[in-house]
This record gives sequence, C-alpha cells and structure tokens, in this order.
Amino acid sequence: VHCHAMPPKIQKSKAAKLLAAQSSSKSKGKKKKWSKGKLREKKNNRVVFTKELYNKFLIDVPKKLKVITIYNLVENFKINCSLARRGIRELLSKGTIQPVVPSGTYAVYTKSAKAAADEAAAKKAGAAKDGDKKDKKPQQKKGGKKAAEEEADD
Repeated sequence: VHCHAMPPKIQKSKAAKLLAAQSSSKSKGKKKKWSKGKLREKKNNRVVFTKELYNKFLIDVPKKLKVITIYNLVENFKINCSLARRGIRELLSKGTIQPVVPSGTYAVYTKSAKAAADEAAAKKAGAAKDGDKKDKKPQQKKGGKKAAEEEADD
C-alpha cells in the first residue's frame, strides 16, 4: 500500500499573514449593512387624561362613536392604548357603553340602550326648540306633483 505523505507546510511569518489578511479583505469590498426596515413615524399620544380631555371623552364616546374599540379611541382622541382601556372601563362602570364582543384581546363596544335613549331624548328636546323656528316657513310635502294632485282631490 502506497501512502502519500503531505510535504511539510511552510509556516508563514506574522508579517506575511497580516499582509495576506489585509489584501483579501480589500478585494471583498465593504461589509454588508442590514437594512433598518420600515420606520414608522413616532406617534406622540397622550399618556394621562387632562380634565378637559376626560370630560370630552366621557361625552363624545357614547355620542359620536357607534363602534367603540381601543384603536378607535386612540385614533380619535390621540391617547395611548392603556388610557383608552381605562376610559372604556370607566364608561362601562357608568353604563354608557355595553360590550358587543367582550374579549380580552380585541374588545368591541357600542353605546348602551340607556345612552341611546338619552340621546334620543336630547334630540327630541332639540327638535322642539327648532320646531318653533320651522313653523314660520311654509313647508312643501315631499312627493312632488302626485302629492299636490291628491291634496287637490280632497
């Protein structure tokens, strides 16, 4: 059996090794930089309720929003999520909103029947005030010619 013995390796000097390492790194070029990914703009939302914002929150949420979620509150009132969650808890305890999907992760609420009734009463009261003004102007019935013909037949 014939065994090939490798010739003894010639050890390079430290200077030669350094030179070889530097020349190889130059030929490869620059090291690859990782992309930073998409940077979202920083939202500067409120972390605590001010007195005005709190009052506005309590009044506007049941009145203006039909579907109440944490994200809706964050967008509309420029508050952070933990503040929105606290606000929802407050509104629930007052009974102005009721849960539709009471899940811990994604809760959906809507205004409660009580809040809707209060709003309807407020609209009626507002309509009564507006009604006095409207009586002065003659109102035409909708339906155009047909409605006018039916009135003439009576």
